[in-house]
Amino acid sequence: MRDLYARLGLGFGADETALRRALRASDDAELARRAEAVLLDPGRRAGHDAVYRVARGLRDWRIELHLEDGDWARALADSDLVRPDLPTEPLRRPPATSTQAGLRGWLARLFGA
Repeated sequence: MRDLYARLGLGFGADETALRRALRASDDAELARRAEAVLLDPGRRAGHDAVYRVARGLRDWRIELHLEDGDWARALADSDLVRPDLPTEPLRRPPATSTQAGLRGWLARLFGA
């Protein structure tokens, strides 16, 4: 999933004023058109942000479980299934835990248990 905020030079959840300023300053007309259609429509923006949070959460989980290091992970990253433009750093730095504890913690966060 493309991070429209980052591609416009903004942080996640930027306000409408900052979005409009970034859209006017963008050199990429197609990016500006797509970002405007998604981020300036409240319903579409809410959907985009929800999907983005899930995608970032999955990426955090993969990083936490050290699943990003194998050949299969590099092959998957080169495919169209995973966007290489997602930041490699997690949204938050998880505490150092074992793989099993990390999985349990992630599942608890995901399912609210």
